[in-house]
Amino acid sequence: MVDPHFSFVLLLAVGSIIAVVLIGGCLGGPASDDRIIRTITPAEASGLVEEAGQDPKFVVIDVRRPDEFARGHIPGAININSAQFSEHMGSLDPDGRYVICCQRGGRSAGVREMMREAGFREVYEIGGGMSAWEAAGLPVVRD
Repeated sequence: MVDPHFSFVLLLAVGSIIAVVLIGGCLGGPASDDRIIRTITPAEASGLVEEAGQDPKFVVIDVRRPDEFARGHIPGAININSAQFSEHMGSLDPDGRYVICCQRGGRSAGVREMMREAGFREVYEIGGGMSAWEAAGLPVVRD
């Protein structure tokens, strides 16, 4: 036969654990993460650029080398080479909105993950990079 005192203590312990989990879930944590970190199509990125207009909290970042950037980039984009991106992250507003691109998507995926880990709230990566942007016939600035 099971000791009634043991059953009561066990029930109390299990109930306490359930209460802590439920309260913790209501107070925050992964379930309440309202960040947007994802890959989008060039057309979706173009729509975001148009929608943002001159919003200073919206930035298009091209993470290719400066020579690649000069050969053609998204209008209004700034250039921060992926090799030095971590050095420049401190100058970016984690609450801003960002579109990231590179040539095909490899470097921008790495930068997107760095920004996710650093707590940035809204980061979009252009799937296929500038190659896909240009193939979609979207505007390109050449220096």
